[in-house]
Amino acid sequence: MSIFTYSTYEDIPTLDDVKREITSIVGLREIKVQLEKIVEKIIAAEHDASDSFRVVPPKLFHMVFIGNTGTGKSTVARILGKLFYLSGALPSHDVIETGLRGKMKTGEGGILLVDIDEQDLDSKKLDEVISIMDEEETSVIFAGNRTSLNQTMKLNKELYKRFSASLQFDDFTCEEFAMIIQNKMNDQGEDSLLRGFELDASCTTDNIAKAIAEESFEELRSQLNAYLVDQMLLEAKACLEKRVGGKSETKISLRDLAMGIRNATQIYKKLLCL
Repeated sequence: MSIFTYSTYEDIPTLDDVKREITSIVGLREIKVQLEKIVEKIIAAEHDASDSFRVVPPKLFHMVFIGNTGTGKSTVARILGKLFYLSGALPSHDVIETGLRGKMKTGEGGILLVDIDEQDLDSKKLDEVISIMDEEETSVIFAGNRTSLNQTMKLNKELYKRFSASLQFDDFTCEEFAMIIQNKMNDQGEDSLLRGFELDASCTTDNIAKAIAEESFEELRSQLNAYLVDQMLLEAKACLEKRVGGKSETKISLRDLAMGIRNATQIYKKLLCL
């Protein structure tokens, strides 16, 4: 429950829920440390409030997320939205994702996550974003790789002054890829195309990491990161189904997975002209 309640939501986040989300993040060690520090501050504020001390909500601030595609920037933004709401810094935990080319919307008291692309830079759109930042009702996060963010900051000298913090999102290692694959298979939603399938015992973290290192290449992993995972698993499922020839088999072997990784790599290699 938030210390400061501004409005009512059908699904109000709890601190315990957010703590579990932080724990489930793969990689991003330094970022997880920063998120855990925010949690500790919220807990301390709740204790002060329960002891009848006057608690002042933290001041709203804006951030920059530096990293390639698929490194968890949207996931962390959603977690921050909940933490800012629980701390009383924001009246909403909603996160609106947009780009500079599309219609600019306010975060309506939540977070506005702006995806920065080198091809979409528009100084007029930046003026719109600055006006939103100055309203002090929405937290704005700029997310993109270092090159695109640097070019964006050069378009408007007033922009960088409004950001109070930046977080670096590193590319995933092969071991972290393996952990993401295992998590994806262990936590399938009702609409998952992999529902009912599982990895067999040969698919250990080490074995999956080795397969990723051998069957994919670093440039592609760096460009797409976690966005590669779904295609890898769907291709692995297809390899399983081809191998068993219509028989009822739900366990994906390490060989199926390795072939799926190889096939997904070839698909994206052609799409991205690598």
